[in-house]
Amino acid sequence: MTRALALIWLVAWTLVAYAPRLAHAAGEAELLAGLATDDPAALSTAVAAIERAPTTPELADVLFAAGRACEDRLHDPARALAIYERIVRDLPDAGISIAAGRRIEQLAGARDHAREAAELAALIAEADQLPRADVIRRAEALVAASWPGAADATLWFGDWSCRTAQYAAAQRHYTQVIARWPNTAEARLALRNAASCAIDAHDWQRAGELARQLPARDELERAVRGDLIEAAERGQFRDRMYVVSWIGLALASLLLLASLAEAMLRGGLQRPALQPPVEVWFLAPIAAVIAIGTFSTRPAIAFAVLWISLVGVALAWISGITLDLVRARERSVRARAVLHVLACAIGVLSIGYIAIMRDGLLDMLIETLKSGPGHG
Repeated sequence: MTRALALIWLVAWTLVAYAPRLAHAAGEAELLAGLATDDPAALSTAVAAIERAPTTPELADVLFAAGRACEDRLHDPARALAIYERIVRDLPDAGISIAAGRRIEQLAGARDHAREAAELAALIAEADQLPRADVIRRAEALVAASWPGAADATLWFGDWSCRTAQYAAAQRHYTQVIARWPNTAEARLALRNAASCAIDAHDWQRAGELARQLPARDELERAVRGDLIEAAERGQFRDRMYVVSWIGLALASLLLLASLAEAMLRGGLQRPALQPPVEVWFLAPIAAVIAIGTFSTRPAIAFAVLWISLVGVALAWISGITLDLVRARERSVRARAVLHVLACAIGVLSIGYIAIMRDGLLDMLIETLKSGPGHG
């Protein structure tokens, strides 16, 4: 009994002694998690929360992460410098203070351009809510200014232009970074982003050329280079298949219409029956059920399924009324039926590829086929 009481007392004392530290650790983990966002406005808010946090030894790493976020993603070196100075001043015994001191040395001139840095940080945070003309005007001023952050401003201007589908402008900004600041980290990043932007613009040849210019000094760089080259080649192949699918759909439709015209001419310009043929009576209800069910369960692919269903039923209708005309003249339909089946299959496969490409569903379909229906 005495041992049990002693154990309970020991546990209680431990909890009381370490509760503040545990609470600080939980709070710091929450602050650090706030930095894991791609939204500049949210990132700036997360950094502000860290700046307001009370100084504790455990906060040093969080402060340093906030400083790096200000440098790399908010492009605000003056703000980063203030955070690093806080680490060195208030937490000199923290292991990260040495690294913070090095960053202070490298950012020593940031105060001289605090206005430009703050303007770039504000522009990054507000760009999505501003009129396009205002963003361009402010970004051009930052690019033209003589300050250490001009490379970052130009690189961000290229990224924003690409994100807003101004692909030609984006490529100009990336080229400017590479030309004005060669052999820098910004130039390498501009080359990589230019290749990605060319992929977004479906300029596959340019994307491949840019990707092949990327350095491959280590495993990570080789992987990035290989992924971009593969993406460019895959996109080019898919675009070619898209054109082939349109040709296949046109040829399948023309073949069925030519077969119908021939059957009408051989029948003395006999008009086909207006009622749907048996093929349509069989196929249409199934297609309708699938299309309706897809709209309620899988809306992302619903329109693709609808187009496939409509084209499939239309091709089957043409095929069916043609074969009915041929049978009415007591002619053989076996060879013609085989050709019709091939034409319908080509038409349906073609409209299927066209539909999933137009709706951007091809990657999702491939992943579903790899992982199974439960992961689609």
